[in-house]
Amino acid sequence: MRFTATTQEGWTEANPEEVGYDSQTLHRLDEHYAELIGKGTIQGASYILSRKGKVFANRSMGRLRAADGSPELMPDSIRKVYSITKAVTAAAISQLIDRGQLYLKQQVSGILPEFETDKHRGITVFHLLTHTSGLRGDPGFYLEPNGLPWFEWAVRELKKQGNDIGWVKAILSGPLQNMPGKEWIYSTSAFAVLGEIIAKVSGKPYAQYIQDEFFTPLGMTRSFFTVPEPFRDSVCCTGPWEEEQINNPREIQEDAPPGAGNGMYSTLDDLWKFGQMMLNGGLGNGSRILSKRAVELQTANHLNGVAHNGWGGSQTDYRHGLGWSLEHYDLCSKGTFSHEGYGHCGLYIDPAEELVFVFFVPSAKGFTNESVLTPRAIVWSGLL
Repeated sequence: MRFTATTQEGWTEANPEEVGYDSQTLHRLDEHYAELIGKGTIQGASYILSRKGKVFANRSMGRLRAADGSPELMPDSIRKVYSITKAVTAAAISQLIDRGQLYLKQQVSGILPEFETDKHRGITVFHLLTHTSGLRGDPGFYLEPNGLPWFEWAVRELKKQGNDIGWVKAILSGPLQNMPGKEWIYSTSAFAVLGEIIAKVSGKPYAQYIQDEFFTPLGMTRSFFTVPEPFRDSVCCTGPWEEEQINNPREIQEDAPPGAGNGMYSTLDDLWKFGQMMLNGGLGNGSRILSKRAVELQTANHLNGVAHNGWGGSQTDYRHGLGWSLEHYDLCSKGTFSHEGYGHCGLYIDPAEELVFVFFVPSAKGFTNESVLTPRAIVWSGLL
């Protein structure tokens, strides 16, 4: 017996066929998500789809919170989007480059004096953006059975022990995992450093800079780094620890690392606005956010002969943009760029088809191929 989930409809501005999309594909996508909810693989699913700048699907189903009796997940529900934050941070760095306040191959040591060591002096802004700095990768990147803790946790523990060396020095402690430029090592801590660079160069705290230069001009009214109390009941959570993050956010702790790699909360609609700006070559909501060339630079491949040995894989020539993934497998067009967040959400942009796809698939079980990868193929199969 097929499980049926109640579907909630958000705003749209076109029907699928108007923009060259098969509406029957949306039924297959909804059935796929409903089946995963029925099996307990995910607690809910929501997505927004646009083509040629027009939203033609905006739907949700399942639960807002993990507990039984939870309210329903809605199209405008807020979700912590984790590593999708990195795409926004990369755009902010590009904006500062546009304005002549940074340059791509600039040494970080010229901005953050903690990098002025023999080990770290060669690390550049480019290395941080492309995950090739050699700084410590995220826990589990090498599938190590006893990985080191997240850097935020390590910084807090050092403070508790009275060893407050500062979070930048804490990140730089220990050996590099490889020389800069030699290996792609996925590093959220490197993006925290980029957040600090944004703050130093702009003269504003990282979160304030993103608010002023992206959230406000793009009309991203339900995006935050610290969720205001009136919005907290609208946040999708997969367990008590995420609820604790909302009520006691680490970002308000004094001297905490910027949440530039994993700290943003947002909605389908707001992420679509950001993605549409990227698709439009830097134009969004009537404002010029980035130059056309900056968008082209971010979404082009910048690696040549760089190894990627993480998450059980082994590649000798990995492709990556400036803060964006360029993996073009399955039905996506060549040139598609994207970012996922903690296996529970994604932002995909296909310039060839003028398509933007944003999804949330909250689950305490984490990443599964059938919740994250399979739906993408279903979506692209509907193009006419």
